[in-house]
Amino acid sequence: MRGTRPLESNEIEEILKAIKGPTAVRQKAIFVTGLKSGLRISCILSLQVDDIWDGKAMRGRIRIRRSTTKGKRSGYDMPLHPEAAAALHAQIKTLQDTRPGAFVFPRQDGKAPLHRVQAWKSFKRVLTKAGLEGARGELGWHATRKTYARKVYEALGHDLIRTAYALRHSCVSTTIRYLSFNEADVDQIILGL
Repeated sequence: MRGTRPLESNEIEEILKAIKGPTAVRQKAIFVTGLKSGLRISCILSLQVDDIWDGKAMRGRIRIRRSTTKGKRSGYDMPLHPEAAAALHAQIKTLQDTRPGAFVFPRQDGKAPLHRVQAWKSFKRVLTKAGLEGARGELGWHATRKTYARKVYEALGHDLIRTAYALRHSCVSTTIRYLSFNEADVDQIILGL
């Protein structure tokens, strides 16, 4: 998390344009799901088909299994954003195995989820194509979670408690670290006192 920052709207557009090639459907599904759910990459990669798909259609909610959460304290479910649902549905259509328990983002053997290091290497290539590698601070998968945090915080009228709940943080101080405040704005306010 340290060193990553939220994405700007123009950067999101550039990343989406740069997602091309044989893994484009998978890349887009992971990226959009991260932006629209705020889930950690490990949770996204661990999704099983029946967490989002009932066999005929996308579910209205996404199930996060306890075994995939940080700290493994408890599982939960949350609304599945329509854009994430569309991207995930496109990914499901590429799968050979859509039985319950099958992974949405499987490794080549299909027996385990895609490893986060492999997902990172693939995303890093997309960032390079988009001209964002090393731009204004480190970008990585966690940037999608920070982007989600910022958008939720703003949409909730700067309510830290509800933002912490949306991120499933047990401590508001963790949420504060996610909200990368603009230092230049703070500096201007201090100088204007």
